[in-house]
Amino acid sequence: MIMLLFGLLKPRIVFGNSISSLGGFLLASKGNVNYYLLFLNLISISLVVSSACILNNVIDYKIDQRMNRTKNRILVINSCFYNLSIYISVFLGIFGLFLYGWFFNLLCVLLASCALIIYIVFYSLYLKMKSRHSTIIGSLSGAIPPILGYCSVVNHINLCMVNLFIIFFIWQIPHSYSIFVKNLQDYKNAKIPVFPAVKPFLTVRYHVNIFILLFLMCTCSLTIINCTGYKFFYSLLILSLIWFYLSIKKYKNDKEHIIWSKNVFYCSILIMFIMNIMISIDFID
Repeated sequence: MIMLLFGLLKPRIVFGNSISSLGGFLLASKGNVNYYLLFLNLISISLVVSSACILNNVIDYKIDQRMNRTKNRILVINSCFYNLSIYISVFLGIFGLFLYGWFFNLLCVLLASCALIIYIVFYSLYLKMKSRHSTIIGSLSGAIPPILGYCSVVNHINLCMVNLFIIFFIWQIPHSYSIFVKNLQDYKNAKIPVFPAVKPFLTVRYHVNIFILLFLMCTCSLTIINCTGYKFFYSLLILSLIWFYLSIKKYKNDKEHIIWSKNVFYCSILIMFIMNIMISIDFID
C-alpha cells in the first residue's frame, strides 16, 4: 500500500525534473555553487512536480482504468484516497511555491505557478482528451524545471535561459511520441487522441526526425551564444546525430514501431542525463 501511495507522486517524473532543474542551477552558478540553495531548489521543484503529478492522477483516474500500464494505480484500485490525494497535492504545491518565494525570488514563483497551471488546467483538464497537439502544450510545463533551477541563481530572463527552455521543450516531443508509440494500444483503448494514435507511424516518425534536428541545432547554439564550452557542443552533437540515426533507421521486422520507440526513448533518456552533466561542468564564465 505504501508503494502504491508513493506511486501517486510518479517518482521517475519527479526525479527527471529534479535532474533537469539541477542542470539549470549549476549552469547558472558557473562553478560558484551555493549548496544550501541548491538543496532548497531541489526540494522546491520536487514538491511542485509531486503536486502536479498527484493532481494528474486524480484527474486521470477514470482514464487509467482503461489502460493496462495504469490500471493498478491506487486511485483506480481504491477511490477512497481521492479526496486525500487532492489535499496532499494542494499542500505540496503551496509549500513548494512558498519555498521559492521565501528563499529565492518572485520570478521562480511565477514560473512554477505557470508550470502548474499549464500542466493541470490546459493539459490535463482540457486538451489531453480533445487534441492531438496536447503534448505540445504539456511540453511547455515540462520545460520550466530547468529554467527554475537557472532562475534560482540568476533572477532575470536572459538569452541563455530562453535557449535552455527551448531545448527542453523540443526534447520532450520525440521523447513523448516514443512513449505513445510503445503503448499505442493503451492510448487507443482509453480514447486519448495523442498524435501517434491519430496519425500514421511514418508521419509520427517524420515529425520526430524534425524535432531531433531542431534539438541538435538548439543545443549547439548554447555554445554559440557563449553559455557552454566545446566539450558540451561536441558531446551533444554526437549524441543528437546518434538519436537522429536511430529515428530514421529502418528495421526489417514486423514490430518495427516497437523497436523504433524503444530505441528513441532510451536514447532520449541518455541524452538528457549527459546533457545535464555537461551543462554543469562545461560552462563559460
